Amino acid sequence: MKINAISLTHFRNFDSFHLNFDHDINIFIGKNAQGKTNLIESFYVLSLCRSFRTHITKQMIQFDQPFAKIQGTIVSNHRQLELEVILNDQNKRAKINGNDIMKTSEFVGYLNVVVFTPDDLSLVKGGPGQRRRFIDLELSKVSPIYLFNLSKYNRLLKERNKFLKLMKERNSKSDPYLEVLNEQLAALQVDIIKKRLNFINQLTALSEVVYQKIANNHEHIRFKYKSFMSLDFDTLYESILKRYERNIERDIRYTMTQDGIHKDDMKIFINDHDAFDYASQGQQRTIVLAIKIALLELIRNEIGEYPVLLLDDVLSELDDSRKGMLLNLLDQKIQTFITTTSLEDIDQKILKNASVFVIEEGKLKEE
Repeated sequence: MKINAISLTHFRNFDSFHLNFDHDINIFIGKNAQGKTNLIESFYVLSLCRSFRTHITKQMIQFDQPFAKIQGTIVSNHRQLELEVILNDQNKRAKINGNDIMKTSEFVGYLNVVVFTPDDLSLVKGGPGQRRRFIDLELSKVSPIYLFNLSKYNRLLKERNKFLKLMKERNSKSDPYLEVLNEQLAALQVDIIKKRLNFINQLTALSEVVYQKIANNHEHIRFKYKSFMSLDFDTLYESILKRYERNIERDIRYTMTQDGIHKDDMKIFINDHDAFDYASQGQQRTIVLAIKIALLELIRNEIGEYPVLLLDDVLSELDDSRKGMLLNLLDQKIQTFITTTSLEDIDQKILKNASVFVIEEGKLKEE
């Protein structure tokens, strides 16, 4: 999977911008606040119709413009495709080869990317929501069914919470419509939990191998899915329904569904100790690096080709051994985009086979 070209119109600080990519390794260099991360962000939006930096679409559109446009030519599974995302205050529009795509779920997956930013280094010490979003995003890239079920779950969850508020106003304790919502939510959660559990098991196996290579010692890591329910799939559906019935008064009182997969977590362990409490800063960085490298293999196993790797200003955050492990991946012909303020962090052998672009004030600076 490769990006051959990118065109930006009114996106962030890029008024009109076009760039072709001839090599697998592409380096964007420049001072801070020149637009390097904006380029990485545009690739991500072209992949998922969303940003990894903001939930506010307006922030991605130039201040005095009504829209922003991202266009990219990619090669996926030996097919060349033209992808396009148009952003405005009201909505997002996506196109493939000029044809409108009505649902985001039908657009996601044509371009797969793995992004690694300094913020990702807090994955170990961050809250459950951060790890949940990580699982949901990565699974959505490779499983359209998962994305569909998760979107449906979130819609039904909002509907249930709205209905709980109505029941509180009516002083009602039961309703046939609530029972229907409970049944639909329970069925979706069984499937979502199964896919999350399978994903975490695969990620554990791949990350463990990478971690030991980087750490060069006998430490081991593992990930465990922490669910709001006991994971007995023979009775899980019925158990979720009973949990809803048992806690209905509490849910009505708070007008909020207290239990569900929207509260689950992925626990990270190092040598069987909770990494949240025991991992050193160096161990945390190694764990996250192992996860990112493992993701490349996991996605390749699922779709048959490597995703595009986006490294946004992370090289300066890693020591030489971890940096070396990450850059050694570039020999595997994974198309990689790197942002940096200095080429000193990059090995000369890699630079010889890379395209280097100097970015200054949203423009390509000619050397």
